[in-house]
Order: sequence, then structure tokens, then C-alpha cells
Amino acid sequence: TAAAEYARRAALSKKIFMDNGFHIVYDNDVTERVGDGFFFTIGYGTMSGGDLLKELLYYGVSSISLSTTGSEQQGVRACTSRMREELYPVMEERMRAFKEDHPL
Repeated sequence: TAAAEYARRAALSKKIFMDNGFHIVYDNDVTERVGDGFFFTIGYGTMSGGDLLKELLYYGVSSISLSTTGSEQQGVRACTSRMREELYPVMEERMRAFKEDHPL
């Protein structure tokens, strides 16, 4: 199903981000764990959502700032819909570079 494929993509993408110093902004919805799906939310250190969005663009990652969704949390919303298998190694390499260029 499409939902299962999005969950798989989100899990792979989240691992790459988490392995490189990012954190999940919204991992719970009230008391329930948020499942992996079409999009997920990430933050990086104390970087504002707008700054993170701008910096990620330099590494070929597009997202939207959480502030545009009405959130007061700092971070971005990343979508899994356009990911293809051959892009995961590229994203991993770029996020390693991001971490090196933005030490926490």
C-alpha cells in the first residue's frame, strides 16, 4: 500500500537525519506515538525552523518551516513522497556534510 511505502521511506530518512544529529520535533500526538508516514518533523540543535530550512537547501533538501503550519516549535517538516532508492546514499552523504559544517 502507499501508506506502507511512505512509512518505509520515512523510517529510512529519519534514520539518516537522526544519525547526523537531528531530532524529531513531533514524536508524540498527545500520548500516542506518531507513526511514520507521508511527512515527519525534524529539528537541529537550537536552530530556528527558518534557518534550518535555509541551511538544508544548500544541501539539496527542501522542506517547510514548522512556523508556516501554525506550530510554535522550531524545526521543519520533511516529506517522503519524492524519495527514490538511489537518493538515500546521496542524502546520507549530504547530511554527514551538514553535521560536519554545523557542529552541535
